[in-house]
Amino acid sequence: MTLIGYARCSTTKQDTQAQLDALAGAQCDQIFSEHISGAAPFDQRVELQNAIAACSSGDVLVVAKLDRLGRSMEDCVSRVAGLLDDDIHVRTLDGRVDTKGLGKMAKLVVGILAAAAEIERELILERTDEGRRRAQDAGVKFGRKRTWTPELAATVKQFRDQKMSYGAIAKALNISISKVRRILDAA
Repeated sequence: MTLIGYARCSTTKQDTQAQLDALAGAQCDQIFSEHISGAAPFDQRVELQNAIAACSSGDVLVVAKLDRLGRSMEDCVSRVAGLLDDDIHVRTLDGRVDTKGLGKMAKLVVGILAAAAEIERELILERTDEGRRRAQDAGVKFGRKRTWTPELAATVKQFRDQKMSYGAIAKALNISISKVRRILDAA
């Protein structure tokens, strides 16, 4: 039995190092890693394909959590079912899934856990959206801070009132045209 590890993060701003360390600590013989959204089609998830291809009958694919294999319940369940059909087991480092000891119940257990994970994700998104709306209602501003002074904004507005083009204003003040537009939009 060979342990094949797979680590994934959705963006390059996230770090797979914690997953890689945990997979190495789990004694994985090979580890594959990539930065790609869990919602990406399977044909774009090259390292997951490579990890699965490295597995033989009786091997175990090890992931940090079940959602590393896919974003939706259907995606996770079908991927695990396909692996089980090829006699490849799945184990998560969070301790929630180990299909090796589940026998025929493995697909059912994985389905229930994947459904729970999907519901949990939806609830997190709902709470995040609700918190963001409350903060906006309370006057909290999101995004980058403005990078111009009130004096610069007044000058841009004055030039625009004089019928100067955006390009001419940008050149006169040594700023970008998009900054001229942002200043005028904010005025």
